[in-house]
Formats: sequence, structure tokens, C-alpha cells
Amino acid sequence: MSLTLQIIDPREDPEPAGWERLRTAAGQCVTWRYDLLRAYAWAAQAPVLLTVLREDGVAVGAVSASLRGLRPRRGLYAGRREPAGILDVHAPGNRSQKGWWFAGDLDPERRRELLRGYVSGVRRELGAGWRSFVWREVSPGEPALLPGRVRVNLPTEPLARLATPRTGIDDWYARLDRARRDSLRRRARGFSADPGLSVQVGPARELVTGSEAAALRAENDLKHRNRLFPLAPLPLPYLEALVGGDEVVAIAYRDGGGRLLGLSLILDHPRWPVCLSWGALPPEDGGRKHLYFDGYVRMVEWAIGAGKTGLVLGKGQAEAKRDLGAELVPSSALAVPL
Repeated sequence: MSLTLQIIDPREDPEPAGWERLRTAAGQCVTWRYDLLRAYAWAAQAPVLLTVLREDGVAVGAVSASLRGLRPRRGLYAGRREPAGILDVHAPGNRSQKGWWFAGDLDPERRRELLRGYVSGVRRELGAGWRSFVWREVSPGEPALLPGRVRVNLPTEPLARLATPRTGIDDWYARLDRARRDSLRRRARGFSADPGLSVQVGPARELVTGSEAAALRAENDLKHRNRLFPLAPLPLPYLEALVGGDEVVAIAYRDGGGRLLGLSLILDHPRWPVCLSWGALPPEDGGRKHLYFDGYVRMVEWAIGAGKTGLVLGKGQAEAKRDLGAELVPSSALAVPL
């Protein structure tokens, strides 16, 4: 088959034909919706390049990469492209997913060939100065699919995935050690009975505004700023579009005056929803202790009630998530120099 690349600047270029159909067929979360890609690209600290892979004109996959120039920029980046740099392949606004995916269950050799074609085509498009790649969120077994003879494998935080029981919350509690189980149950009962605290779970557009989500999310993002090529905090226009849509679930904690104390945002999915973020006011600013762990109880209750296979709990706090019954899947960044 003949492979062609449709290389797109989400800031300026129109949505590619059939994009939403492709996203849905590939089972990708709402963060790949084109209006969100555009909002993310305008606020990013490096130009975002979206590439649609087409075989004989039919879209079969996509890759998103940030163009990390040799001279780092701050704030909104200029439209001029740097002459040289690194292609940083990552999912926009979401560390729990990869920056490359395919429609359908393609065999490994075909995936390998498509990614080789992507690398060759993007290098031709960008020029000789763009010879190096970083592929993020690489799972065990995947390095063999990625192009390049010389690789540097950089272990990163594992990805936590929690399979949910079909039979009810008690079966999840039964997986946990006694001390953890007792503390979670006790706090959940206490929070539910507290007249000065409301706990709501449902569509984000009904429970929270974009500005509220941005305020708590920004504080959470700062905890991850010590990473290689740190991602910029998600901007207000992005979060307004995200929580205003149909594919995001919120767990919102408010005090008696309606002040938002804690917020979890979950990217809905038919089988494996993704826990995008958690943010909370610290106790010294009027927040409540232990909301973080109670949030997982509410997530599991929601996932069981909605018939989900499990939850992608994301990265960070790996040991705490393992204590909650999650499997820790090894992950790495694969650097391919020159």
C-alpha cells in the first residue's frame, strides 16, 4: 500500500477530513478531539505537529509531536520553525496515553512499517536538522516497533491500571489490606455524612466550570515541573472546552458555601476511562485532609456502576495506587539520536 502523510499545524489548519471518525474508530479519548488539539497547540511552549497516516488515501493512524528547537522558548511560541531540534512524540495534554495510535488491531510488522514511514516523511518535511526523536510512554515490547538503530531507553514512572470487579465495591475492598480497607470505608462514610461537605459524581459540565478546574489543575501541574521537557499547564480555554463537552466525568468536593475543595477529572471511555487529573485545596487554605484517597473510592464506585473494565489511574503516587489494587505497567521514554 502507498503511505502518505498529512502534516497539520492544529493552530491554523482545518480539521482533517474524517478526523472524528478516525478518533472514534481508534478508541481515543476526548483529548484528541480537534478543537482541544487546537487549544492545546496555541498554548504549548513548542510547536505541535499532528500527522495523519493514510494508506491509499484512507486514514489508518496518527502521531502528535512537539518540535523542541535547540533554543527553548517561553510562553506562546513564535510561528517561525527552528532549523533543528528534537521531535518529542507525546499525547497532547495527557501523560497516560501515547502520542501515536492506529485504527484497528494492526499486526506488529504493519505498525512498524507505518512508524518508519512517519519518521522518514517527517524528516523530509522538516529538514536535515530534525534528526532526533523522543518517544514517550513506551510500553514493554514496543521498542522493537519504533524506528532507529541507536536508542537510549530512559525509564519513567510506571502507568497504574486498576481492573474493576463486576460484582460491586465490596469485592474491590476485599483486594486491599485490612488497614487500607478500614480507613477508606471509615472516611467515605464520614465524608458522606458530613453536612458541611458535598460529594458529587457526574458529567463535568454539570458540576464544575473551566475556571474552577484550571485553578486546581494548575497547582497539581506544578508538582510535575521537574521532568525532561516539562509540559505547560493546561490553559483556561482548553479546560473550558474539555469540561464543557460530553466525554468528561467529574468528582467534585465542595464545602457548605459551594467552594470547590477537590476535583478529579476522568476522560470517559467504553472500557478504560483515564483519570486525567486530581487537584485539591491544601488544608491550610480551607481544604480537607484525605480527599485524595476518598476520590479513588468514588472513581471505583462510578466505574463499577457504569460497567467499565477498569480505570487508567495515570502516573505518579505509584506505591499508593498499587496499595489500592492497581497494576503498575513499566513505561519509558525512548530517545533515538540522529
